[in-house]
Amino acid sequence: MSVGYELVDHTADIGLRVWGPTVEDVFEEAGRGLFSLVCDPLHVGELEALDLELEAEAMDLLLAAWLNELLYVFETRRLVLSEFEVYEVQERRLRARVAGEPLDTRRHVMCGGVKAATLHQLRLERHDDGWEGFVLLDV
Repeated sequence: MSVGYELVDHTADIGLRVWGPTVEDVFEEAGRGLFSLVCDPLHVGELEALDLELEAEAMDLLLAAWLNELLYVFETRRLVLSEFEVYEVQERRLRARVAGEPLDTRRHVMCGGVKAATLHQLRLERHDDGWEGFVLLDV
């Protein structure tokens, strides 16, 4: 299975479908997909890194929590993320390192905004050849 993401039109939101051979790949692609809606990743360097640890009641909820944590980092630290390295995903826990640089509106091309990852239609499934997830983003 390849690794990737696609944005899916939805009535008032945007769907994010992600896939990869490992669950870690799916979470990394979800981060890339999310930030493709925030800022052009070609104009973002890796000047600052953060270690993140999250917990949730189930793995699919962990996917939404991950995306909401990335949005929190963007909103509170004004850090535009471009690199996502997920070290560990367990049933209720995630550990990762993310990197990016401080937002500079003179240099960064903003693509819009995302308010939150929702739980509506949220899914994370294992298939014979890998993993696939889907989350609706409130824009």
